Amino acid sequence: MKNVIVRLSKKNNPSKYFDLKFKLLDNAFVKKWTRCVLIAQQNHLPISEPWAIYNINKDLDENFIKNNINRLIKEVDNVQKLFGFEVTNLQDQDTLNKVHAIFEKHHGKLNEWKTNPLFVGKPKSFRKNLSEINQFVHACESTVSGTPKIRIVWFDLPKLNKFSDEDYNLFTNEVNFGSLYHLYCDVGKNIESLVKDNDRHHHDFVPNIHYSADCVCYFKKEDQKKIIDLEKSYKDYIKKNYKKLASKGYYENDKRLTTGRIELAKLDMNMSEDKLLKELQGYNYIQSFLLI
Repeated sequence: MKNVIVRLSKKNNPSKYFDLKFKLLDNAFVKKWTRCVLIAQQNHLPISEPWAIYNINKDLDENFIKNNINRLIKEVDNVQKLFGFEVTNLQDQDTLNKVHAIFEKHHGKLNEWKTNPLFVGKPKSFRKNLSEINQFVHACESTVSGTPKIRIVWFDLPKLNKFSDEDYNLFTNEVNFGSLYHLYCDVGKNIESLVKDNDRHHHDFVPNIHYSADCVCYFKKEDQKKIIDLEKSYKDYIKKNYKKLASKGYYENDKRLTTGRIELAKLDMNMSEDKLLKELQGYNYIQSFLLI
């Protein structure tokens, strides 16, 4: 496997499509990641949020996100009351943190939902709706950040693979325009999220432990000064919360406390950044994800 093609289309007109092409990096982790993608496809697992074209897809606006997250909250509460409130302001991070904490608490970590008594005797849509609420929390946060990006997630793919020590050496806090990166797939919040969200509701701290096929492409290069400031804030958080982290088995210089993401592939398109972003605005659906 040397390349990735992400095919975007119009939801109501699948014959009108546009291919984003990427060249895979050549390292051991990328080979492990491609195997995860192939397993997802071998099992015919659908892309869980084919609408996740953030700050590019004009259909994915605040009204769409707010209506969907509140619809899902209502549907969950109609089966069993877990929330009891609505999201009225997408920029209210405290409310989003509360919604996420309820999801964490009741869904359980990674594959724990399979033995979770909460889902026994309930329709399959109950767990699906709870999972989608989490996805729309991230959608809310993405609209606030304003960063153009595409998320590709296979939520039903088991998350069993752990990063090796060598994998952590590939982590970076840098973000390059058009690069494809692995996506945090654990249930909980890592250091990056806790620092960014100022979260007083979070149910559990879970650093970067597992990887899956899930990935994200950013269409923005992160400012170098911002990266330096972020890395300092992560280190400060670890120092300030050392006792709490140690109580969970995470100590200073533990590689599991590594922040950032692993770059998987680089954009391979003969287009300017501005022209590419303008082209992408014409599509609102992730039709397929191919390894070739």
